Amino acid sequence: MPLHHPVYENPDVLRLKEPGQKVFNPRTRGELKAELLDRPTFSAQEMTFASSQKKIVITGEFDDFGSTRYRAVTLTLDINIQSGIYLFKRDEHGPIKSMTYIECIEVDGHPVYHLNQADVGSLHLSVVESCYSARLFTMEGLDHNGNSLEMCGDFTISPPHASL
Repeated sequence: MPLHHPVYENPDVLRLKEPGQKVFNPRTRGELKAELLDRPTFSAQEMTFASSQKKIVITGEFDDFGSTRYRAVTLTLDINIQSGIYLFKRDEHGPIKSMTYIECIEVDGHPVYHLNQADVGSLHLSVVESCYSARLFTMEGLDHNGNSLEMCGDFTISPPHASL
């Protein structure tokens, strides 16, 4: 009988799989929706939560990476951030490390992904039992043409380790 990790069904570790044992498949649950100036509305099809000893990265993605329709919103936050209202200004230290928007643009007739970094933004954050939600987040910056890029939206995300 092959060995299986009780959580991930990994055949190389830990213990024998028991008959009738339920498979636990950890998943991040959440949604992110945003309105953009002069661009289509953003509604994430997939949410990702990542953390390290210093930061939390929350990403909402639309379509698959590699597609010309791919877009992503990423918020990078200090690991110790708590509920509150925060203002963001690029290159200033604070609980919001960065706010970005990726979109596919055409350069010399070829599609390329462009990373738009917010210059300023805000975040109305609620943190409950490792679950994060924003009633409102905003970001403003310049796009690849030097035009204003403005976004406002909201999100909720529950990482696999959340207790709710």
